[in-house]
Amino acid sequence: MNDGGHRGMRWSMAILAGAAAAVVAGAPARSATTRFTLETDYRLGYDTNPFLSAGGDLSATYIETSIAPKLVRQSEKGQIALSGHFDRTGYLENYGKADSYGGELEMQQRLSPKLSAFAALRYDSSIIGQGSDNVTGDPIDNPDVNLIGLRRRADIFSASGGFEYQVGPKDSISVDGGYTATRYRNGPPGNDSDNYGGRVGWKRAISARSKIGISGSIYKIEYDTPGLSTLIMQPSVTFSSQLSPTWTIDASLGVSFSDLSLPFTVPGAPRSASTTGLSGSLQLCHDGARDHFCFFGDRSVSASGAGGTVEQTQLGVNYRRQLTERVGASWTGSYVRSKSQAGLLGGTRQFVTGIAGVDWQLFRSLTVGAQGRYRDVYGQGVPIKADIGGEIFARLKLTAR
Repeated sequence: MNDGGHRGMRWSMAILAGAAAAVVAGAPARSATTRFTLETDYRLGYDTNPFLSAGGDLSATYIETSIAPKLVRQSEKGQIALSGHFDRTGYLENYGKADSYGGELEMQQRLSPKLSAFAALRYDSSIIGQGSDNVTGDPIDNPDVNLIGLRRRADIFSASGGFEYQVGPKDSISVDGGYTATRYRNGPPGNDSDNYGGRVGWKRAISARSKIGISGSIYKIEYDTPGLSTLIMQPSVTFSSQLSPTWTIDASLGVSFSDLSLPFTVPGAPRSASTTGLSGSLQLCHDGARDHFCFFGDRSVSASGAGGTVEQTQLGVNYRRQLTERVGASWTGSYVRSKSQAGLLGGTRQFVTGIAGVDWQLFRSLTVGAQGRYRDVYGQGVPIKADIGGEIFARLKLTAR
């Protein structure tokens, strides 16, 4: 990424921090509470291929430290949250150090009994494919499968916002939009992208627990390669339900229409390629007294830093069980399949992960644990050795009000 891109990211973070400070300071004090948490992690681990790179002599022992502050302002009408993180991994062999960092500002407010709104700013910088995933969290993080193994750093800045309005006792409409800029600091030019668009949706309650609806979205992905872009339109039907006191489902099913504009062509060949495919998402979750389970699925069109757009299918599951009051076990598994549109990226690539761990809360603010993981990427490209690794960790979480 050029120096102008770096300056833009720094300005974005400065604006994010300034806006958060102004909002928190100016928020009404009536019935509002402020909570600050600071979480630090210390990890000692080993990976056979931490960046899923090609070649030999890839294994390394590492020491990782991270810090994650979060400030939340809660009121009767909503909340404002400012969070950040900085992670440093020092490899004792082969790789040196690797950092990831970012910040996020989120606002959710009920403006009136019928109208609620949200807005978010986010910045994140990390090396694609680095083997530092944690057990907790949504296993689907939309990884750029085509760049895994190249040790490319991605800087991502995004801004989004929207509102939901209750039209009547059973009906509501929602509108949201966003912009995402993806920049790469190393590698060939022509792969940076800008993604912008929006969505309009309608929902109707068909019972006390279930809703159906329709939505339509349109967005465009533009690359810094002149003439290379993709326009995507996606109508869909939606369904959500509280199946039981502990089970919920949120699903959508639709069709994706993609129009890929190409920057070059041969005599007689088209300058664009249109693709129609199935799109959708599914989230099925159980939240019990001692266990939590979620299954995720998603199929959509997204940008790739390898140049061009891909049809990406993702499946994931995470599970956590509280074995005792202080001891818990977690497991996460995911599968991602990335297929190039118009064959620009050379075909199909797949990525699988499996992570399992156990943790023990020694004190109210101190937790220790261990986890193991398996990761592999395969398909088109150079064969890559799978990553098998594990670590022990200590986590300290401090809270102030």
